[in-house]
Amino acid sequence: MASNKVAWVGNLDGACEPLVILGLFQAGATAAIKRGEILELSGGNWIPLDADQSMAGVIAIANEEIKSGDRAGYYGIIIPRPGDIFEFELAAASAVAVGTALYWSTSQKLTVTAGTNVVGRGVGQEHYPQHQGHLADDASGDAGTTVRTTSYVRMTFTKAASYYAVLVQ
Repeated sequence: MASNKVAWVGNLDGACEPLVILGLFQAGATAAIKRGEILELSGGNWIPLDADQSMAGVIAIANEEIKSGDRAGYYGIIIPRPGDIFEFELAAASAVAVGTALYWSTSQKLTVTAGTNVVGRGVGQEHYPQHQGHLADDASGDAGTTVRTTSYVRMTFTKAASYYAVLVQ
C-alpha cells in the first residue's frame, strides 16, 4: 500500500534540495497519489507509474499528496537529476550492491529480479560491512565481505528515464 514518504535523501554531488517543479495532474478522484509515488508522464498528465515500460524521459516523483476529490491542476513534482539519491522499498528483501540494476515493481516499490527496463541503479552502502582493516597494520576483527540483505534501497534514477532528460535537451 502506498504511503506518504519523502523519497529524496540527498545528492552525490552535494545539492541540498531536490529539483521541484509544477506538473499537471488530473482530478484527485481519478488518480489519488501519495507523496513519494513514482510517476510517469502520460497524455500530458502525471500519473502513478503502472507498468514496466520503456523509460524515456517520463519519470518524476510526487512531492505532495493529491487526495481523492482534489482538483485537476499543477502540483509539485521532484525531477530526478543525475546524482539525486532516493530511497524506496524493495518488493523482496535483497543484498543490493552499488550499481545493481533496479526495475519498477508496484506502487513505490522496486525489484532487482524482474523487469525489462532499468529505472535506476543502487548506490547505498548503509548495509555494507565495515571498512576492512589491513591485516599487516592492525589487529582489528575481520569485517567480512557479505553485503547484508535489506528491505529498502538507496538509488539513483537513470538520466534517460527521468524527465530531467527532457528538460536539459
